[in-house]
Amino acid sequence: MTAFRPLFIHQYPDWTRFRYNSQSVMDALGQTRLQEGRLIGVTNLVNDNDEEIQMLAQDIAANYALDDRMLDPQNVKTEIAKKNNASDDIRNMVGALQNAKQPLTAERLFAWHAAIGQNKVKKFRTKESSVGSFTGISAERIPLEMERFIDWIENSTTDGAIKAAVAHFWFLTIRPFEDGNGRIARALTTMILAHSENTSHCLFALCPQILEEREEYFRQLLKAQSGNGDLTEWILWFLQIMRRSIEVREREIADTLKKIQFDQKNKDVALSERERKIVNAAWEGTLPATFSVKEAAALTGTSHDSALRDIQALIQKGIVRAESKGGRSQKYSLA
Repeated sequence: MTAFRPLFIHQYPDWTRFRYNSQSVMDALGQTRLQEGRLIGVTNLVNDNDEEIQMLAQDIAANYALDDRMLDPQNVKTEIAKKNNASDDIRNMVGALQNAKQPLTAERLFAWHAAIGQNKVKKFRTKESSVGSFTGISAERIPLEMERFIDWIENSTTDGAIKAAVAHFWFLTIRPFEDGNGRIARALTTMILAHSENTSHCLFALCPQILEEREEYFRQLLKAQSGNGDLTEWILWFLQIMRRSIEVREREIADTLKKIQFDQKNKDVALSERERKIVNAAWEGTLPATFSVKEAAALTGTSHDSALRDIQALIQKGIVRAESKGGRSQKYSLA
């Protein structure tokens, strides 16, 4: 007797009529958008291009790692810096973000696939495609299914975060290419989120967080792909990943923001060259968070007495404070 196997979602005649629990999803979306709005405000203050490139490089490397393809983030960063001279795969990944407002077309997807896939022919797959226990739709259905998918991407008025979650799932259920489907789905997600945020900048890195929860990522996908069209659990998980990615980014830029606030507060305070060197070293970590006169003297190349006078001057200006413990082991830190 043949064992009964439940249908995959794409085997239902109305499989793209996705649904979800509106109340649960809207509550999670509200939390996500609130965090995202706060991050956008802080990012506008920080505006560090090198940090953004580093984050984008990490995101691309994690995207590839999810498909078991290892890239060195530092090499990716170097490629990003080349801009139009970067390798095709990196240029297309960056382009998904920087050209997020451009229409999605089959030709654009073919270009992405040609850049990252083994098969450079500009066409959809002609063979069966499976990952784990899941099998994508049959090859003969792909052109029509992709036409419907692209039309939805271009014309749906669904909120961008929910749209990104649904598109991610939808694309990976079709699996239109012989390889690289995961990387393209995640690039699409980046594009849709950037479009909804009205930006061409990388605000937070989603793929490293997905990579950290890789097993749950594939479990959630398979569960939804084996379901009947209710994407509530998948969308809630996706929004949770967004929030965790935002939280990571907020922690990363916390010190930079503090430095900006510190500089703003003390912008009218006159500092000598040695005093400024001590302050900058304390921020950058060249000096320990709590430092001694001996460490300050070594940094500035002066005597103990000169370094002590520098520190005392900084205390009088309200920039440095003495830690509670005094004596020969007295330590100091930024106020």
